[in-house]
Amino acid sequence: MWLTNNLQVPLTTLQAMPKTIKYGYINSKFGKMLLGLTTITKGAKSCNAICLLYFVQKSDIESLKEVQRRWPNVELVLDAVAIEKCMETLYSDNDAVIDVAVRGTDLQLAVWNELVKLKVGSTITYSELAQLVDRPRAVRAVASAVAKNEVSILIPCHRIVSKSGAVKYGWGAKLKSDLLEYEANT
Repeated sequence: MWLTNNLQVPLTTLQAMPKTIKYGYINSKFGKMLLGLTTITKGAKSCNAICLLYFVQKSDIESLKEVQRRWPNVELVLDAVAIEKCMETLYSDNDAVIDVAVRGTDLQLAVWNELVKLKVGSTITYSELAQLVDRPRAVRAVASAVAKNEVSILIPCHRIVSKSGAVKYGWGAKLKSDLLEYEANT
């Protein structure tokens, strides 16, 4: 299973670190992933929003340790029901909307908002992304913002490529190449 190409990903900025993150594991076409949800308010309603989506590289335990390192003082609560409901939306064939909750600097938020606009199968360079966020001289800062993305795939940092052709990705160069190849052929 993999994500629908018509998935809409609105970003909500978290004003503070969440108290809890509901988490679980999902299987995907590209391997096991750790999915985390937090509660946000939209209008007068509360709903779950994805706040982290990591590829499991070594083990479930190592992935949870990474979450605890990146999200200190947040209680992690295993919640298979909430994860299953989220998966139904992620993998639906309809034009689904999946809320994503992020926390970052103004530059990071600008970068991530541009990333969610990128179409499946497209790529841009770090310098092109820097232009899009009106920071043409801040290519390194933009690259750092890309790297700090907590929600892989949904905030598609894998679609940013180096001018030199170097393949860099927090989850590994092979996975990035596989993702880009898959998207180019869908």
